[in-house]
Amino acid sequence: MRSALDPFNPALAVVMRSVLRHVGTDVTHDSARRSCVVIAPHPDDETLGAGATIMRKVDAGTPVHVVVATDGCKSPVGDPSAVAALRARELAAAASVLGLGPGDVTRLPFVDAELDDGDETLTQAISEVVAAHRPEEVLVTAETDPHDDHAALARAARRALAGTGVRLAAYPIWQFEHPARLVAQLRRSGRPEIVRTTGYEERKARAIATYASQLAASDRADEGVKPSYLRHFRGPVELFFPVPGDGAGGGPAGDDPSG
Repeated sequence: MRSALDPFNPALAVVMRSVLRHVGTDVTHDSARRSCVVIAPHPDDETLGAGATIMRKVDAGTPVHVVVATDGCKSPVGDPSAVAALRARELAAAASVLGLGPGDVTRLPFVDAELDDGDETLTQAISEVVAAHRPEEVLVTAETDPHDDHAALARAARRALAGTGVRLAAYPIWQFEHPARLVAQLRRSGRPEIVRTTGYEERKARAIATYASQLAASDRADEGVKPSYLRHFRGPVELFFPVPGDGAGGGPAGDDPSG
């Protein structure tokens, strides 16, 4: 199925995004009141996938903590130490725009492109952060994400939350390049949850812009997130898929979509 859909990715991605938005359960108000840990595989994923959601929580006075698992040292290409330092500065700048202070962000000591969900230290690190902050929910990338780091982090998070009662939801990043993976996620999770970005579009755009090293100047560039792809993260909603299992903590609590 994936190979059949791949040649039509751009158009299908737009269609899938629209479909998911319209079938999703609006949890905007409920989400703003739920304390949260957002886990990102690399600096920028937290902003792309959950930037408006983070800002809504912060503005509501709800505790929210961001965990970034890797140092991002493999992108852009360069001296790993220098690149890691650059990514750390970009993360700090983005966090400031999102309304987070230095104490609201934890950087784990894992290397970009080397996350291994079989490594118990990753699961343990997530468990320790969750135990320290005791959130009502955790947001993380999805197991259906085609990026190995993203999928490995999702599996580790699911194991770390097993039996805790903390609800777990996944945000898409690179699945928009592979619409079949969005279909697979929909089958696995059921209807997605949506958080409206109304009132936060400009701030989220500014937060994304702080990650200059990750942004391509044009769609013709060989590296970086291309302008056309950023459209998936600048729309009217952010998407989250409830993750079933011991860590899910029950089903989604929806708001009135007309509210």
